[in-house]
Amino acid sequence: MKKMLFVIGISFGLFMTFLIATGFLAYMYAVHLEDQWVPADPKTKAELEAFLHCYSARVIQPKESLWGRGYKLRSGERMVQYLILWSAPLDVVYDAEDNIKATYTSYE
Repeated sequence: MKKMLFVIGISFGLFMTFLIATGFLAYMYAVHLEDQWVPADPKTKAELEAFLHCYSARVIQPKESLWGRGYKLRSGERMVQYLILWSAPLDVVYDAEDNIKATYTSYE
């Protein structure tokens, strides 16, 4: 019985390691969050960030975005890349007043 529990525990640990290493867990979590924020149609940074959890954020240039690389930033705009679970990118363009101008879900 103990040997079987040990094998099950090791198998579960290896499976979770696989999900984390391949980014599948981050992808599924990002899709879950997207299912919440897209219908709510947030208009500002604060409204969007109310739906996001477990992320890091940094300002990037459009050329660093997988799907938003063709976007031309206008005066006062900036692109912020949110890494959901630190690996699934969501790129958002904000104006000077933190209103959302465009979103790019690069994890798809």
